[in-house]
Amino acid sequence: MPDKLKLERIAPSTSAQDFFTKYVSKRRPVIISGLLDDPSFQGRKWTDLSYLSQKAGDVKVLVEPIHPTANQYGTDVERVPMTFRDFLEKLRHDDGPHPYLTTQYSEEDPDTETVFPPPTNALKDEFPMVPRLMGNLFLQQVNLWLGKSKDGSSSGLHHDFHDNLYCLLQGSKRFVLFPPAEVKHLYPYGTLDTLHPNGLISYADIPVRSDGLSKRAAFKARVHALERKIDALKAKVKGKGKDRTQSKEMKALMNAHDEALDELAMLALEDEQGAEEVDDFDALMGDLDDGTDDLGAGSSGLAAAVDEENDEDEAEDDENDENKWPEWKGIGHSDDSEDEDEQGDGESNGQPSEPSSFSRIPTAHLHRYLDIPTTAAIPPDFSASTFPALQKAAAPYVVELSAGEMLYLPASWWHEVTSTSAPPSAGHGHNSGADVHMAFNYWFYPPDALDHFEAPYGDTLVWSYLREKGKAKGPEEKDTGEKVKVGKRAREDGISEGSKKARR
Repeated sequence: MPDKLKLERIAPSTSAQDFFTKYVSKRRPVIISGLLDDPSFQGRKWTDLSYLSQKAGDVKVLVEPIHPTANQYGTDVERVPMTFRDFLEKLRHDDGPHPYLTTQYSEEDPDTETVFPPPTNALKDEFPMVPRLMGNLFLQQVNLWLGKSKDGSSSGLHHDFHDNLYCLLQGSKRFVLFPPAEVKHLYPYGTLDTLHPNGLISYADIPVRSDGLSKRAAFKARVHALERKIDALKAKVKGKGKDRTQSKEMKALMNAHDEALDELAMLALEDEQGAEEVDDFDALMGDLDDGTDDLGAGSSGLAAAVDEENDEDEAEDDENDENKWPEWKGIGHSDDSEDEDEQGDGESNGQPSEPSSFSRIPTAHLHRYLDIPTTAAIPPDFSASTFPALQKAAAPYVVELSAGEMLYLPASWWHEVTSTSAPPSAGHGHNSGADVHMAFNYWFYPPDALDHFEAPYGDTLVWSYLREKGKAKGPEEKDTGEKVKVGKRAREDGISEGSKKARR
């Protein structure tokens, strides 16, 4: 049995700069002994399920039943649609096993997610877009997790592609954590492409930069950013003579713009030659051509806006781009979507049906190896000899998180989560008699300029542009239907494909 390590604990009053310097920049997970101290954070109210039903009961959600034989979530069990109010009633009155509220997606377009998925879209006035503690990180998504399991239910071992701030409101969670470098011992479904210096894992089927963007997303953002700078410089020198407009600054901008366009053309050519990198720029930028979708929120706490300055030619170019480049299926997606229905479950054509970021190691085997309690079941015909490298893995951290505490987890830290409900009298607030486990979390794009608190992303041109776009429209102006195509990606409570959508 390997040793098990314990994490450091800090106060929630820690300054954002100290938090960045000691943990974010060092890529170190840490327990925060308290919830967010932002005045706008009202998450403690949500443990009162009557209040939660009144506040957000009308929104529609998809809930996941537990797998009947594996006895865990994060499997291929089909999700069930219902109103959030009906789901809460099931938690309060039905006998178990109970369904679980995990990552939400659109039934019409399963590869579409929102920065504020239901029911968080009905709770946006009760939490900060970016908590004070997280400084200048750039928001990717938030989510509410809610379930009921007296004996504990597992997520399966996996990692995320974004930094995670996990706020436990009720119940308890046990995390088993391995650092990203242990990817060589943990049998991911994907094939490793790059382990970036900031710890972000990139797979061969969907390579990403160290800041979490694909090359195409970054180059398209670069093109738009340079066009904005060129237009601003033209406006500045308008009427001052032709020589001024042909200044060194303008030439440098034009050259950089041409280079970015050339890179995009090369990526399009690679697509034609069989490369699988996909276009996530419209996902990040909220489909600039039609201005209907959502980007996310930057450190200012403002949500994304549309690209109002695009002219008709640019819109036409974007439309042509959509025809040339495949739709982004999300980080961790490794299947040919056109073949999903024909192939069914399992692996086909050498491609796994699970997201790349999930481990093949069965949860029950991991628990037994670490000598920790488990409710998961060993699969039929299982043999421990299938996973010999597990014994070479570094000692994991085993974290017992209680209601009213938070966990910061840098991108690509491997984690298996076992969630257990609290007795009706043990919640972090009034829970109206429901013995549930409840958590709220933030995901942020992983920083790669780790020595710079004020500007934690190295590609300053791209990220300055994205922040400006994020500030163009405030969250109070956003409707509840904004969508971002971020797709099938590893999530806390498992995976699904086709009918099995990726879940955390």
